[in-house]
Amino acid sequence: MNIERKNGTCRLKITDDPIFREFNFRELVLDRLTDEDLLVILDLSLVQSLHSPGLANLVSIHVSLQKRGRQLQLTGLNEHNLRLLKATNLDRLLVVV
Repeated sequence: MNIERKNGTCRLKITDDPIFREFNFRELVLDRLTDEDLLVILDLSLVQSLHSPGLANLVSIHVSLQKRGRQLQLTGLNEHNLRLLKATNLDRLLVVV
């Protein structure tokens, strides 16, 4: 996972597709954040296909960040993954840019 920080934004690029499906992915993300990270952008451009554990991780991260007054945005989703978010109505919960 590559991390870039600038002006209160933390951009995390997922560089290993399998890590995204692991149950502790939420902790991996949250442990890398600082108090200054108000906006968290997850770049999923290298994630070929979202599966149930990955979707659960996204929702869990979103809820955790929201409770802390922070925002999650997703970027780099391929068409298959965008369709999956729409089919599960998660596009209404998660911000995709």
